[in-house]
Amino acid sequence: MKCAPVIVGILSIIAFSSCEKVINVDLKNEIPRLVIEGMVDDAGNPAKVIISKTAIFSASGNYPKITDAVVKITDNLGNIFSLVETSAGTYTNATLTGVVGRTYHLSVMLDGKSYTGSSTIPRKATLDSLLVDNNAIGNAGQKWIGVVFKDPVGFGDNIQVVQTINGKGDRLTHVAYDLYDDGGSSAFFITTGKIKLKAGDVVKEELRFIDENVFRYLLGVQNLADGFTIPENPNSNISGNVLGFFSAHTSQTKTIVIP
Repeated sequence: MKCAPVIVGILSIIAFSSCEKVINVDLKNEIPRLVIEGMVDDAGNPAKVIISKTAIFSASGNYPKITDAVVKITDNLGNIFSLVETSAGTYTNATLTGVVGRTYHLSVMLDGKSYTGSSTIPRKATLDSLLVDNNAIGNAGQKWIGVVFKDPVGFGDNIQVVQTINGKGDRLTHVAYDLYDDGGSSAFFITTGKIKLKAGDVVKEELRFIDENVFRYLLGVQNLADGFTIPENPNSNISGNVLGFFSAHTSQTKTIVIP
């Protein structure tokens, strides 16, 4: 896989798709909408769903949290996992560990309404190492982090890297797809946006393999943010005309200290 990075500024949420439903999103003048953000991974991290509401989609993300929802996740084998509200608007289950190839279904009951979504954990790559390059994509003086992994044989893989710098997310979403080279070792170089790395900074990279519809949603949001008209609106995998995502994905992390 030759990973020419596609860097997506996700205004306030990361959202994914596993169906063809289209939601209408006005980036500047969005009416109040429910936001549901959920994820399951294969790394043993607690399954988590965050429910909030926003009046302006392009706001900074300080949304009022929604409490007293009934949240469940089931898999395609019939297992049912209830999520408990551990803090305002945050629902978790520490016993649910995702399995590669398994499909997970989210159910949220709130104020008499049901919201659902589903996602499948795809196959995974092996995260090998991180490296630092001062001029990876031609921007002299800007440090880039290379996420090196072993690409599985066969096309059709989609990846996301979530970057944390000194304990804080970089507020960007980084995605790439399996289009060019197949198999072998691949390096996906990640920009830090406006953050200028310096010696001693601690950078953590989480490599996720995401399903195709998750990746397509990210591209849709990118096109909206860039002012493109195709696609006009991103696809959502949450029913009920809400914003947000439900993502089942692989997860591996490594940390590097900038020399």
